[in-house]
Amino acid sequence: MKPSFTKTWLTLLALCLLSSRALAQDEPRRDAAEAATVGEPSSESASDATRVVRIRQVIELDSEHLRWLRSELGSRTRWFERLAAGMGGVAEERDETSQRLAALEANPDSDPEEIAAVRAKLQELQEDWSLYDVQTDLALKGEKAIRQQLEALEKKISKEQRALGLLTGEIEVALPEKTRPEPTAASPEAAKPVSPRLPVPIPSAEPPPTPKRAQSSSAMTSAQLQAQRVLARKEGEVEKSKIELAEFVERKRALTRQLEFEEGLAENETKEIENLERVVTIFTERLEKYRESGAAAEKIERRERGLREIARVIEERNESSKGRAAYIATLVERLAHLDEAELSVTAAVDAKQEEAVDARRRAKWLESPIHPKNIQHWARERGPRILLVLLAAFLLLSFVQLSARRIARTLVRRRRGSRSTGTGRADTLAFSFRSVSRVLIVVFAVLLVLQEAGVDLKTVLGGAAILGVAIAFGAQDLMRDYFSGFLILAEDQYQLGDLITIGTVTGTVESVNMRVTVLRDLEGRVHFMPNGNIDHVTNRTYAWGRPVIEVPVAYDEDVDRVMDALVQIAKELGQDPAWEGKVIGDPEMLGVDKFTEYGLVIKFMVKTK
Repeated sequence: MKPSFTKTWLTLLALCLLSSRALAQDEPRRDAAEAATVGEPSSESASDATRVVRIRQVIELDSEHLRWLRSELGSRTRWFERLAAGMGGVAEERDETSQRLAALEANPDSDPEEIAAVRAKLQELQEDWSLYDVQTDLALKGEKAIRQQLEALEKKISKEQRALGLLTGEIEVALPEKTRPEPTAASPEAAKPVSPRLPVPIPSAEPPPTPKRAQSSSAMTSAQLQAQRVLARKEGEVEKSKIELAEFVERKRALTRQLEFEEGLAENETKEIENLERVVTIFTERLEKYRESGAAAEKIERRERGLREIARVIEERNESSKGRAAYIATLVERLAHLDEAELSVTAAVDAKQEEAVDARRRAKWLESPIHPKNIQHWARERGPRILLVLLAAFLLLSFVQLSARRIARTLVRRRRGSRSTGTGRADTLAFSFRSVSRVLIVVFAVLLVLQEAGVDLKTVLGGAAILGVAIAFGAQDLMRDYFSGFLILAEDQYQLGDLITIGTVTGTVESVNMRVTVLRDLEGRVHFMPNGNIDHVTNRTYAWGRPVIEVPVAYDEDVDRVMDALVQIAKELGQDPAWEGKVIGDPEMLGVDKFTEYGLVIKFMVKTK
């Protein structure tokens, strides 16, 4: 079994060698930290050449730091492996010592001094194992942090190279189709061959809405076409500036992450120094005990040499911490430059967006229907056709107004039957025909005017259909009135001038249309009867009428002579030219109807038309 101090001395020697190599590799990093004060590209207002130089310097510094990190990762990995091996050796020796102590304590013949010595050795091994555990854990954390920093730094260098490519033109921004300016035949750049370039993905931002073109390109004016080209160019610049801003934010985020990793490594290195100082303290105390107990000179000399090596490692670690602190300071300075530059980059994006908004507003105004030039163009292109539609509608309305009665009478005469030969039916049909014709002519005229004005009729008709369904559900009584009115007119239940009774109202028909019937009673009162509420109609003059006439006669008169006189008067009335055709047939004498206190009542009927 090997002595405990031998393994400890070997471990300290390995730590010294690894620390010396790490510090030797840290010199270029320290120089790079001092040179890194050139900072990040600091301002949007700087020229493209200045920005290119600065980005190249940053890429070079980050690449150098990347190489150092890879070298340090190798050293950290070997350091961790040796610490793990030493920790395993101490654990093995501790287990063996623990078993030996247990055997000695179980043997009653064991020497108490030997048991005390083994117990003290076991305590030292346990303490050594604790020191190994802490140092190995710190080494593992440092290795993980360096691996993460390597990955983050590679991504940062990739973003910086892409930003450099955008500035130098080696990478072309792939704009969406709607924001890509369209080359024209007059543009000399359209005929130049374009070299293949590497596309850059667009950041996930909603593109600004482009104004809808109500006219085709062939119908647009030169001012509108120029405004569209300017708008496309401005929107393209906005997209490019957004991409640059996104790339800038990504570079800043990568630098922030690199700073966090460096600070983590610095904190881990500080803990390593603290642990080594603790090792010095413990080993110094053990060295004093060895001297007091009169240990061998070789053992004391090895312990002193180990302490000197650890002190040298701590000093070198402190120097390394100072170098890392300087490098962190340069990262903080570069981050401060980026914070200042972010304001100017954001301001540049805002300015380009305002320019795009102004260009979009101008393009919309030039394409607006109320623009004077568009009004002139619209009046010149569509005005004559709209006037023609209005003129045709006016002529149709005039024709219907003038010829509705004549057309209705012509249609009525073709029908057989005594009722169809009158003018009441023709007037009723003419009135309804004029109302329906006006509505239809006005509706079709409005639709044609909208179509000629450039309105999409499909949208209008779709909206009208939805509105019609809503009206049908909300105005069922109105629809019932129109349907009942249609049946009344189709069945010729009554017409203008007829004496009818609807419910409790009796009067002459003055107006009848699809919705309402207007009656005037004997007292001159006008009644408006919705057609949907008419369920029973009594027409007293349908085709012909038969008025019943009651004539009071005194008791002392000759009844037969009176009845003959009444019949003769009715016949003479039918032969009168003024009443010709209105009295049909001979009067029908019914005779004495009743007796009253004043005399007799004679009743007779006359059939009239």
